[in-house]
Amino acid sequence: MPVVKTESSSIVEAGQERQFTVQAGSLFGVDVRPSRLFFWVGPEREGHERIVSLGRAPKVMRAARHRRFVKVGAAEISYLGNPAYTLGVSLYRYARQLAQARLEKLDR
Repeated sequence: MPVVKTESSSIVEAGQERQFTVQAGSLFGVDVRPSRLFFWVGPEREGHERIVSLGRAPKVMRAARHRRFVKVGAAEISYLGNPAYTLGVSLYRYARQLAQARLEKLDR
């Protein structure tokens, strides 16, 4: 059974977009935000990420929050804001964008 370890940053972050980030060991990583999705292959993100935009400007959270960290086995998860809300809003927007793209393709 993987060991679960949780931590909270002592730094309070303000003016940031909500996000949910997963680094799966040295395999890949993904950063889910309501306005865009970042993903990369390998352990390093800087300069290796690809971005999928939803065409919306990032919306920052009004309240300052602590970033939370969870480690499950080799996976490292961090999030800013409520992860259920972040993932729910993001998945809705991604699904809506895919549906619109399909409709545009059918109209051609």
